[in-house]
Amino acid sequence: MALDGELAPLEARIEGPPGLAAFDADGTLWHGDVGEALLLRLIREKRLLSPPAGDVFAEYARRVEIDPRDGFAFAARLMAGLPLSLVRALSERVFEEEFDRALFPKVERILRRLLARGWEVFVVSASNRWSVEPGARRLGLPLERIVGVELDVEDGLLGSKPLQVPTLEGKPDLLRARAGRDPDLAFGNSMLDAPLLSRAKLSVAVLPVGGETMLGREAARRGWLRLFVERPVGGRP
Repeated sequence: MALDGELAPLEARIEGPPGLAAFDADGTLWHGDVGEALLLRLIREKRLLSPPAGDVFAEYARRVEIDPRDGFAFAARLMAGLPLSLVRALSERVFEEEFDRALFPKVERILRRLLARGWEVFVVSASNRWSVEPGARRLGLPLERIVGVELDVEDGLLGSKPLQVPTLEGKPDLLRARAGRDPDLAFGNSMLDAPLLSRAKLSVAVLPVGGETMLGREAARRGWLRLFVERPVGGRP
């Protein structure tokens, strides 16, 4: 699939010398949020060992609204004490059942072209890394190229201390710590990705067809490329 029109600079860069590319995950690679879907599954199946009183997911959403970093860290801490093997197994089930058909075809084709041309491709997500792993495998990405929320792990059990929370400025900072430099290309779908896009040489806002978003307005203001995607047929509602 050749890209033209507004995306011609992206086509030229893909065909140029390989570099470093970074993709947000939720809303950029696929429709929906795998970290939230995993949290809802853990709540529904009563897997959490020490859930707070009240509506756990509503408390998570409230925290994200006030301070995204705190909200994403809160979601990770809820998994404290769970076997990592269980979290990974549930993540596989969630992705297979809810996200396998939710990938955005346009974005997937671009990512696979980058890989085929020898690009170093990272996924940088505010979801916990274990929920992102099945999608990364589905796209042919090495798991060591995932930058996500992580917890300490001891004797196979998740701890309660988030080691990193990639959101806002944490996204480019943690990518730079892992990859050693800022990206040549970056793709994101929300204002939480704006700092990552700001640090890239070429930035692409992934936007819904027919919908206006804050990131879309920011992309127009800053001259970032815009890639419009439709909700995948057969994907999540």
